[in-house]
Amino acid sequence: MRRTVGGRFVVGLVVTALAVGTLGVVATTGGASPAHAATAEPEAPDFASDTYGDPWDYANVEDQNTSSTGTTTTVTGGVLRVDLRSGDSIPLVDTTSGSLPYGRDGVVQPVDTSRYSSLSFSMDQPFSNQIGAVYWWTCREKTSACGGGITFSVTAGSRVYDLPLDVSSTLQGKRPWSGKVVALRLDPVVLPAGKTGTASIDWTRLHGKGGAHAAYPPGDHGSFSVAARPRPVVDSPNPSQGEDLATTQRGRPWDFTSAAGAAGITVENATVLGYDSTGMVARNSGVHPGDSQLHIPVSAFSGAKYHNLSFDYTYDGPFSLADTPGGGKLARIIWWDRSSGTPQIGNDVLTAAGVNARQVSIDLNAQSDLDEDALQPRFEWNGATIDQFRFDPNEDPGALTWHLRAIHLRADPVARGATTVTFHDTAWVAGATASVAVQAAGTSTWTDIATGVAVTQGSNAVPFRLGNGLDAGTYRVRVTITHPDTGSQSALSPGVVVMQRDPSHDPLGSFDSLAGGAGTATVAGWAFDPDGSPIAVRFYEGASYLGAVTTSVRRADVQRAHPGAPAASGFQGTLSLPAGTHSVCAYAISVGAGSNTTLGCRSVTVRADTSHDPRGSLDTASVSGSSAVLAGWAFDVDGAPTTIRFYEGASYLGATTTGRPRPDVQRNVSGAPANAGWQGSIPIGSGSHSVCAFAITVGPGSNTNLGCRTVSR
Repeated sequence: MRRTVGGRFVVGLVVTALAVGTLGVVATTGGASPAHAATAEPEAPDFASDTYGDPWDYANVEDQNTSSTGTTTTVTGGVLRVDLRSGDSIPLVDTTSGSLPYGRDGVVQPVDTSRYSSLSFSMDQPFSNQIGAVYWWTCREKTSACGGGITFSVTAGSRVYDLPLDVSSTLQGKRPWSGKVVALRLDPVVLPAGKTGTASIDWTRLHGKGGAHAAYPPGDHGSFSVAARPRPVVDSPNPSQGEDLATTQRGRPWDFTSAAGAAGITVENATVLGYDSTGMVARNSGVHPGDSQLHIPVSAFSGAKYHNLSFDYTYDGPFSLADTPGGGKLARIIWWDRSSGTPQIGNDVLTAAGVNARQVSIDLNAQSDLDEDALQPRFEWNGATIDQFRFDPNEDPGALTWHLRAIHLRADPVARGATTVTFHDTAWVAGATASVAVQAAGTSTWTDIATGVAVTQGSNAVPFRLGNGLDAGTYRVRVTITHPDTGSQSALSPGVVVMQRDPSHDPLGSFDSLAGGAGTATVAGWAFDPDGSPIAVRFYEGASYLGAVTTSVRRADVQRAHPGAPAASGFQGTLSLPAGTHSVCAYAISVGAGSNTTLGCRSVTVRADTSHDPRGSLDTASVSGSSAVLAGWAFDVDGAPTTIRFYEGASYLGATTTGRPRPDVQRNVSGAPANAGWQGSIPIGSGSHSVCAFAITVGPGSNTNLGCRTVSR
């Protein structure tokens, strides 16, 4: 727990069902706390910690948007203070129909009810015999049909309430706690009109299953302690690192802290009062004060590319959406596709007040951006070619003063070859480790780029490089942090990064020559890779792989022309090819972050390789009775004996093998064995016959036609 109440630790037990149909809490307060347990209980999963990397411990104003509460609330000193009265409410997760969702909007980051099933909080309030309520919705309209909820008993004093939400739903349309919840509201005490009080809430948790004290946040709670789960936050890549449209088109961003930064912009229905550190200071005025407009000059650009909208904006006075002076606290963007003169009207962008005001960041391609009543024809931002752009800061029909510091339209960040992933753990403990993985757009596969990384307190960095199966493309990053004894938690990067090839890491080289021979072709050239040597050079004919060589030949000429080349950057080798004309292409294979390089293609004519064909002759052919007797010699350099087959046309007649002495052949034919002679007898019918003899190869060569003879019977 983050704090003590009245010098005492607050200890809570479990929720029980009451006869009145509400849920209550059995809780106690104690005096001096006993020694805490020797071993801390692992923290149960917590929605805010896991999703935002920031628990609802009220240590910072982001923990509760007080602009959207139904009663006066403040976040100070680690406590959420609530002025209790009729209609009090605390939206924990919220969304508003008809607005563009961004940030912690429940549509952008809904609650997974299968993981988070209980709501717990530590509250000090003065009332007994009252009830509180929890409401939830699965639709942005927050209608009764998509809503459910429960009630619970409240008890005076400091108590820890732990409310199971996956029980029977009794409120609104009685929708059960299931699926994806986009809005969750806590009414800490339901009071009748006229009755008021104050409640202090130390922390709130929307938690999952865990140990005996799953309701509690990390910390020392007296008789027990809870060890924090990881809270990873991916800092880079993020949309703010992308190319800025204004900087690209006009050489400077739309930064309105000076008049020069606003040069060229036309302001309507507002009076510019000046420029200071808060930006352009203006007041709604004119005939239509609720329609202040900034016409921002742009050249035609792709909405698909420049889709990350952000703006820094504040206004004087409280938040309200009423259609009266003092209300209408929302902004809007309007654009024109160059193919049409019809304005495309974006949906409302809610803007909070005071301490809740912070930079608005929206991915305009992540959802439908158009107002439901937008004019026809309709051109969504994604896919439009935009040549006019308008920003309407505020739709308050009163004389509201507002401050616009900057507007950005950014592309996704781009890296050539390599970038750096940065992250931190807001619940860091010694011994934490991380793994970093990336996922290419359009795929479901995550590929680890680092594992077992020792996580330090503060910022951590891991390099992300192309290569090793990671090709150029658009990637999302995931960081998973593991704490000793408490498990792991993952977080995704807030944006993607476009990884482009870095040609400076590609191999260089040349396919200098390709010379044909008998059944072979000789290749030569040079290649080297800036990331290391030697490298492989592979050869293909079309999609057919022919072979490879490795650089190993000294090439002083290459070193002179390319000072970074190693001495042995040359290559030479022989490829086996059948007779004919071939087109051979050479590829230098990258050894680092680069890509393979095509060194070129060359054509060559290869002669048939007859060196492995059998040699021989059909010397004689005669008739003996009903048979033809054929004789001659043959041998194969790849082995002996050699088979001789006889054919008449396509008809197989028989075979014989070499084995007869032929000293004449051995004397006159180099390489011939002593027993190169052969003789064979084959039956023939009456009449004239043309008989051919073939020596059958025993190695890589081709069969040899030894000759044909005509015999008659």
